[in-house]
Amino acid sequence: MINYVRKYGSTKTIHKASYWRGFVEIVILFILLTTNVSQVHAASDWDNALDDINAIHGEYTTLQGIIKADSLKIQKLRKENNDNLKAVNAQLLTVDQALLSRLKTESEAVRKKHAPLLEQYSALSKQYTAAKKAGDAKAATLYDLKRNKLKSAVTTARTEVKAKVDALAAARKEYAAKTKPAKDALAPVATIKKQIVAENKNLSAAQKSRSEADARYKAAVKQGNAITAAAELKLSYSQMNKIHTMQQTLYSWEQTIAIALRTAVSKLPK
Repeated sequence: MINYVRKYGSTKTIHKASYWRGFVEIVILFILLTTNVSQVHAASDWDNALDDINAIHGEYTTLQGIIKADSLKIQKLRKENNDNLKAVNAQLLTVDQALLSRLKTESEAVRKKHAPLLEQYSALSKQYTAAKKAGDAKAATLYDLKRNKLKSAVTTARTEVKAKVDALAAARKEYAAKTKPAKDALAPVATIKKQIVAENKNLSAAQKSRSEADARYKAAVKQGNAITAAAELKLSYSQMNKIHTMQQTLYSWEQTIAIALRTAVSKLPK
């Protein structure tokens, strides 16, 4: 009986040990399989990211060159437009300037010449009105006599002043008519320049985002992190596409300004 118990108990112990050994082996196998799958996925993601970098890099480099060339092209045309705009405005200022300057000088001179007489006549008229209102007939008569004595000279002075003022006004009107076609051609330029200023702000923001993405891309490359590097390169590339589109818009606006300037030049008074 004792031998039976010993034998039976020993057999149960052996079976229990075998069970736990098998369970542990299964757990270890599961861990190994899971780890290997994770490593395979990680390696696969890394390889895919590397493929993405290789696929984008050629287009990235090409677009980078295009953006640089477009930037220089825009700068060149903008400088030409600014120089031409200054030249056209300067030419507009020279139209009839000798005549306008002379007539303005003459108008100011005749006003200054007759100012004391006209001021004296005006003062006598006010004094006459005040005396008459106050019922002072003697004073009113005196002021009226003095005023009437100057009336002929005042009429002549006023005629001279009016003639000079009218001549200046007519010359200015003629100047406006002569320069209107050219100024009308230039009218859209101011609006387009405001649009350019606004778009340049958007361009600067895109360039900043691109520079930041580039910095993160380079850092990821140094760390050997292909996944992050690919993501940042894609972001940088998307910003470059935005920059390229903005540059095309800016260049188109500069071309519109150039056309307006050529039209204005053709309409300048001969």
